[in-house]
Amino acid sequence: MRNVDSKSRVRLARPEDLKAVLEVLNITNKVFYRAIVPPGTFREPYLTVDELADEFKRKDFYLCELEGKPIGVAVFEARNRGVGVVDRVYVLPDFQRRGIGAALLTYIERQAVGRGVREIVLWTDSKAVWAIRFYERLGYSEIDLAAVYKDAYIDERVKLHGTQLVVLRKRLASNEAPAFS
Repeated sequence: MRNVDSKSRVRLARPEDLKAVLEVLNITNKVFYRAIVPPGTFREPYLTVDELADEFKRKDFYLCELEGKPIGVAVFEARNRGVGVVDRVYVLPDFQRRGIGAALLTYIERQAVGRGVREIVLWTDSKAVWAIRFYERLGYSEIDLAAVYKDAYIDERVKLHGTQLVVLRKRLASNEAPAFS
């Protein structure tokens, strides 16, 4: 657990947190992405309970709570060759710009290093300028277009870099070689 301030904490979400996690993801997605995702592809709700339950089996969900109320969620998955993926960092609109997203990512980065992850890759919609700036402030930089991770899930997104997505990366261990070739 990590305290963001004296009344908040970051922790690994448990299966009984599923509905709270879903609420944070669906509310935040609606507020921030409805305006930039084309109407034919925007989904509401963003995720269903069943979809989220399936992801819970493969990924680590981290929850930030303020006085016991879920206010932020970030999702991490360790992939192969020392690479991890953060595929969501969502903070409820009323709690934006308070360091919650940064606390979630910092917590994930420390957990990832402990698991041997040397690099984190993440992506966002190319129109989500606020998200891109947020990640860059935390040390993430745009991916090299020639990067190949030998992981179809990541490589597919790298191919979309600069068009539909902006793909960013952060090396966690500066003395290690990059994970991509």
